[in-house]
Amino acid sequence: MTKLKIKRDDLIDALTFRFELTEGAWYLDRETGDVLLKTEDLDDLPEDIEENPRYLEINAISSHEEFRIMEDFVATVEDIAAADRLGRALEGRKPFRRFKDALPDYPDLRERWFRFEEDAHAVLAAEWCEANDIEPEWV
Repeated sequence: MTKLKIKRDDLIDALTFRFELTEGAWYLDRETGDVLLKTEDLDDLPEDIEENPRYLEINAISSHEEFRIMEDFVATVEDIAAADRLGRALEGRKPFRRFKDALPDYPDLRERWFRFEEDAHAVLAAEWCEANDIEPEWV
């Protein structure tokens, strides 16, 4: 395994960001640990970033995985009414929006959700590193 200093928050951003309005990609520089963003507007990246094995493309986690994180959170909610409402939000159309719209009604749960989601993303970042034979030193 390659030891590498990586800004965990940068890797999490790359793993959770989906390009919708513009074309782009995230890469990890295997030599420096830097997380690099490539878009049409940025020209200061290496020209061979897509072919050079030094740069590892970071694909966003699937929406299914994000949905699973929300389901896992709902399973931890002890308030039956709140758990029911959040669970129903996940069953309808636009579950991500409905889930986030329901959270402000439960301020304590909202804060707990943000911590839960952050912890889940940290686990996914560690798993991504392990799958890519990288031993991260988070900075």
